[in-house]
Amino acid sequence: MRKIIILLLTLLSLSVFGQTEIETIKKANDFIAEKKYETAFNLLDKLDPANDKPDVVLLKEDILLNYFVTSIMHQMFALTDINKDEDILDYRGKEGSFSMHMFQVDSILTRLTKIYPTNCKLNKGLADYYYEVHLKYGGRWLKDDKELFPLIQTNFQKAIDGNCADYLSYYVLGYINLVQEKNKECIPYFLKSIELNDKYASSHYNLAYAYLFTDDRENALKYAKNSLDIYNDREYKSDAARMVGQIYTELKDDKNALTYYEMADKIDPENYYNIKPILNLYLKTNNKKANETTKAFFNLAPVNPTIYNDLEEIYFSNKKDNELIDFYKSQSSEFKDDKKVQGSLNFYLARIYLETDKKVAKDYFIKAKQEFEKVFEKDHAVFNAIEEGLEQCEK
Repeated sequence: MRKIIILLLTLLSLSVFGQTEIETIKKANDFIAEKKYETAFNLLDKLDPANDKPDVVLLKEDILLNYFVTSIMHQMFALTDINKDEDILDYRGKEGSFSMHMFQVDSILTRLTKIYPTNCKLNKGLADYYYEVHLKYGGRWLKDDKELFPLIQTNFQKAIDGNCADYLSYYVLGYINLVQEKNKECIPYFLKSIELNDKYASSHYNLAYAYLFTDDRENALKYAKNSLDIYNDREYKSDAARMVGQIYTELKDDKNALTYYEMADKIDPENYYNIKPILNLYLKTNNKKANETTKAFFNLAPVNPTIYNDLEEIYFSNKKDNELIDFYKSQSSEFKDDKKVQGSLNFYLARIYLETDKKVAKDYFIKAKQEFEKVFEKDHAVFNAIEEGLEQCEK
């Protein structure tokens, strides 16, 4: 009889214990929904201060990774409660008084995977964490990417084997293979991710890249267009439209390429990566918009050497050297009070003439030097480039 009573008391204790954990997790999720992130974390920490309960630890991880204000190497996290009409991103990275919580996710979860080797949710949580630190720290974390990538892959594979993986698990495995240039290997993972959730734009986008790198432009086009349809973010949507344009360019379909490049530019105006291919196609097809687009491209950064080098590449490849010379000369009056632009225009005019008329080139190099001397110190690198140009003029 005594044994039965003890057994009943033990079962009752376990039932109450389990119920407390379930109720606490539910209450914590309610707090998260109310954006009481620190309150939710503290509630869980009170229940499990030693971080021994897998479900509680995983919810703690979720709060810290998704709702931190700031973090120190993703080992210490600042949390706060905010109002329902606020967003945690409004606080992130800004000064303030916040409570810090030491929570070494990798150490805690690694320990728990040894205690609960069949709990694949722990492996998924560990892989999620390693992926987050890869994104946030870009190889400058406690472990570099060479160490992180195998850990991500091993733990996500265990999550897959235990039927704990979701579409993001497969997406990350595809992504890890893609950044390691394992283009064929990443394709099945992206396809599986899309099978589980066909509304996740990044799976379509990265799959398009994988197909593009394996010279399967038909599939690349299909999935690039899918990502364009799904993305809402302005920059991502513009990037997807530009990828479609790039694929059409490789297919030598200039008409459709231009349509999508222009779409990308409309979505995200004044973007260097959109305007450059548009200008190239306008010049290639003798489009009347070439002049205004050249001006727009130039105005992105009139003193940046990259702009001048790009203009040379685009104009020369389309055999329009004289048109570029005329354009540079036309800008001289528009930037007459800007000595850096004046110096740049003269310098790059000199470079163009260096191939055809060294006497004219020499004059422009001298003018460039005179303008740059008004704004740069004598040891500036541009003067070495001018001297080299002048030496070539004498040969």
